[in-house]
Amino acid sequence: MIIQALVKRYHDVGGCLPGWQNRFVDYAVNIDEQGAVLEIIPLEYNEGSKRIRQSFMLPEEPQGRTRGIKPAFLCDNGGYFFGADSSRGSEKFRASGELHNAVLEGLDSRIANAIKLFFSASNIPDGLAENGNYVIMVDGKYAHEDSDICNAWNAYRVSNIKGNEMRCLISGKTDIQTSLHGKIKLAGVSMGSVPLISVNSESFASYGNTSSDPAAQIGQEVSFQYVTALNDLLQSKKHHKRFAQDTMVYWAEGNDSDEAQMFSWFAEPGESDKNRLDSIMKRIIEGGNVYVEGCDFDKKFYMLCLSPNAGRISVRFFYTDSFGNIIKNIAIHYQNLEIIGSSKFTYTPPWIILSETTVKKTASDAAPLLAGQLIESIFTSKSYPLTLYNSILVRIRSGEEVNKTKASIVKAVLIRNFKSEVAKMSLQKESTNIPYTLGRLFSVLEYLQERANGSSTIRERYFSSACSNPKNIFPKLLSLSMHHAQKIDNATWFEKMKSELIDRLNADKPFPSSLNLQEQGEFIVGYYHQQQDRYTKREEK
Repeated sequence: MIIQALVKRYHDVGGCLPGWQNRFVDYAVNIDEQGAVLEIIPLEYNEGSKRIRQSFMLPEEPQGRTRGIKPAFLCDNGGYFFGADSSRGSEKFRASGELHNAVLEGLDSRIANAIKLFFSASNIPDGLAENGNYVIMVDGKYAHEDSDICNAWNAYRVSNIKGNEMRCLISGKTDIQTSLHGKIKLAGVSMGSVPLISVNSESFASYGNTSSDPAAQIGQEVSFQYVTALNDLLQSKKHHKRFAQDTMVYWAEGNDSDEAQMFSWFAEPGESDKNRLDSIMKRIIEGGNVYVEGCDFDKKFYMLCLSPNAGRISVRFFYTDSFGNIIKNIAIHYQNLEIIGSSKFTYTPPWIILSETTVKKTASDAAPLLAGQLIESIFTSKSYPLTLYNSILVRIRSGEEVNKTKASIVKAVLIRNFKSEVAKMSLQKESTNIPYTLGRLFSVLEYLQERANGSSTIRERYFSSACSNPKNIFPKLLSLSMHHAQKIDNATWFEKMKSELIDRLNADKPFPSSLNLQEQGEFIVGYYHQQQDRYTKREEK
């Protein structure tokens, strides 16, 4: 399914021709007609505080370059173009010259002759950077833009295609068998780029295959097409987003510029997107027709989540549905998160959710698999990962504040995973749910101590135990509350609230000996709702 979808993407957008690929380039080597180096031109530029590398459509990079000497045509590093390699520089330069002479053999043109002369004499210019890719220019004109040079490369590539014919599993056509698939440039991969499909050693063998056998029954044409499509998606800012260590690429059938833009608003919203999201969200939740200019909500939409690994790429999930259904799933997620209180973001983006699970409040520190699990649950409407829920409970029990983001996450999990009756936006005054009531009672006792002493230590000292083992803590807290009440001139409201809440508990066993995971979440939501109700009344007063 993944490969078929990527091949279709290649045909929908009209991908580059076989033998060509988008490659990042750092410098241009400008030479004259005699092959002498005129200058080294840096091609990077600044975009704010970032250094941006330019990319060009160039002859493809040879596969399997981690071992041996494999030069590339028209674009390569300093070791191949100048011999700037302390160990095998002369061999690399000689191999690169042999390749360029072989490709340009029989071609008599100004640019072709200049390139041949460049490789006939080794010279290392001043200011040469050993790292980075170089592309060839002749008197200020890129060599890869010359039609004669391009035709020579295409002819050379076709004449050197070798291998056994086989029936491709994807296209169903007869094609040349490919042993190595192209590399994918994924953020976080230690080697920069690695194959999506590969057999690295016999320990990963399938049906007796070894590293010398083809990775899959996929022909060279399909292999090139899916690799090209995926790399293009990863280079397009409108078609991928990074969540912690995971990268998700997304696209719709055909021309998907408007759908991709709208999806990016929903997938990772900022406050600048609030107004446009408000109107769309309202119509979705009310079940009305949603219209956004340029967007086709019946289009098939694809999402592929990838994660870097040692020497390979892991697929976290692949999901496809109509664009409208996916937007609806995201809208339901934001509806699940809605809870009383104020925060910086009206629509909490996934990176904020992930950061709340960590000590340093940085999404990159989240559990390795959590990002992929979270975004899959958001976009596909599956149950939220319990890893997320447990991580938030741990942070709260460790003494962190029960802020709006944490409370909204707990509420969302209670709605989707546990179908809890008390997971509402604001205080449920008539609820008789025991964990929810205990959370409210804890908030009242904390407020009482704060009024009596000017500050409260109840939450820091007792919240974790009260949330998990109420029987051990609440009798002690109620006893302390009597002393706190004596310090206040008028404690009528506190005594009334305590009585009302205790009356809603079981008469025989008012305080359970333990609360399970769902009940701990209900306790936290009850506590948060009561806290927000207190703040609201204070503001009104």
